[in-house]
Amino acid sequence: MTKPWELLSSEIVYEKKWLKVKEEACRLPDGRILSPYLVVDVPGFCNVFIVTEKDEVVLVKQYRHAGGVVSIEMPGGMVDPGEDPAETVLREMREETGYSSDQVELLYTVHPNPPLERNRAWFYLARNAKPDQVIAPDPFEDIELLLVSKEEFMRMLLSHTFTHGIQTGGMYAAAIKLGWLVPE
Repeated sequence: MTKPWELLSSEIVYEKKWLKVKEEACRLPDGRILSPYLVVDVPGFCNVFIVTEKDEVVLVKQYRHAGGVVSIEMPGGMVDPGEDPAETVLREMREETGYSSDQVELLYTVHPNPPLERNRAWFYLARNAKPDQVIAPDPFEDIELLLVSKEEFMRMLLSHTFTHGIQTGGMYAAAIKLGWLVPE
């Protein structure tokens, strides 16, 4: 039977801005000691699949420096300490797209990379969204807003246009929830 490891020690070996790296010592269920085990503490984040009244999908296009790619993605961002993810997603939707919706629901939540990272991700669906304010991205965000038809979105999804790995699951979940994609 799989059992949790016993944490013997944890030391922050690097900390800057919103990133902490810890070296931990753990006792495995069979008694062996694993040290160091590196753990990355990063904030949780939310992404939202936004659909307008006309079944258009609101996406953002931005450069992602670590990957060296221009990425087409769902809007989203980090959950601030003490913030409810449901509030985060509404804030990020307004800031990055200028859209809002009173029909927002949680699709699912996951641990994005549990062998290495200690965080969670929440994926939401916003229906019947309407533009109601000017985009106000964070100071270092350079975001291009994209509005694509349901048909164009599905073509992009099924041809693997989207390369942000953790987000593709949210896109598929939203397409299934909306009845745009029927699982076999």
